[in-house]
Amino acid sequence: MPSLYIVGTPIGNLEDLTFRAKNILSEVGYIFSEDTRVTKKLLDRYDIKSKLISIYQPNKNLNTSSFINILETNDVAFVTDAGTPGISDPAGEFVKLARNNNHQIISIPGVSALTSAFSVSGFESKGLNFLGFLPKSLNQKINILNKAVEILFPIVIYESPKRIIETLEFLKKEFRVEKIFVAKELTKIYENIFYGKIDDAIKEFSNKKGEFVLIFYPEKSKYSNSLMEKYDKILSDGYRKGVKGKKLLQLMADLSGINKSIIYDRWLDIKEKNEE
Repeated sequence: MPSLYIVGTPIGNLEDLTFRAKNILSEVGYIFSEDTRVTKKLLDRYDIKSKLISIYQPNKNLNTSSFINILETNDVAFVTDAGTPGISDPAGEFVKLARNNNHQIISIPGVSALTSAFSVSGFESKGLNFLGFLPKSLNQKINILNKAVEILFPIVIYESPKRIIETLEFLKKEFRVEKIFVAKELTKIYENIFYGKIDDAIKEFSNKKGEFVLIFYPEKSKYSNSLMEKYDKILSDGYRKGVKGKKLLQLMADLSGINKSIIYDRWLDIKEKNEE
């Protein structure tokens, strides 16, 4: 039975394609690609003649029916624009389809912006917390990061050139991030590796060009400023209305999932201010 190959491709420098990946891409009947224009440049560089098909139909829906029909009679390779499929892209849907139809799924390892950036970041950790691209909604971003900072691992996110400054300013304001690692255009001509103060990063990348990987460890904060302001208001209102502290703290901890000791520290601050 034909197999599905998940193939890692270069994230910038085309010489980063592995020998095994080149051979597989040359031997399969079809290559399903996130963007055929991008993948064609790679195939032309290595004179690979396998048939190239977009993973998207014209209306931007996933091209799953064609994928299953072709996989019934041909080995298929799956590639994304750059890097290892399955990280912030739709590869998982195609893997599920192949698995559900009893096809073997084979990984052909390659470059990943995630691991490439982390390897040169200088962060020492037994793990990391990868969030991909943050959502556009401010509330959703805050909610996701509030959960992420509870885990004592460095946080890794991807960012686009259009939102890089907005995201850096958001991290500074909401989570009081002071130092940050930024990898711009990894393996490309204008690669830029930065580690330092977030204010300097905002100046450094103000031209908004390139694709980015951000890595940070919010040592100064366990929760966002917005969330703490909201809970402070609830605590202040409760204090003024005479609600017993123990009851209010337990209720807030149960509803929010936040460690009770953190809310307790905020309660003491509010109580002290009101008693002055």
